[in-house]
Amino acid sequence: MAWGANEIEAEVAAGALRANGLHPRVAPDPRSPLLGYAGGLARGPAIVLVPESEAERARAIVRAPKRRRG
Repeated sequence: MAWGANEIEAEVAAGALRANGLHPRVAPDPRSPLLGYAGGLARGPAIVLVPESEAERARAIVRAPKRRRG
C-alpha cells in the first residue's frame, strides 16, 4: 500500500500505523518532480509504504474517522 502526502503527514500516518503494530516505511514520492532536483536531496511529497499483507489494516487505520471535540 502506498499513501501519498507531504513529509509531515506521512510521518504522522506512519506513527499511527506503528502504534497499531504495523511496519510502515516513509519514502520520497518517486512521481515527484522534486526528486531529481539537487540529486534527490530536496524535501517534497512522501509516501507511506507497508507490506502487502498489512495493506488492508493500514487503509482502515489511515481512513479512520476523526473524533469531534465536544
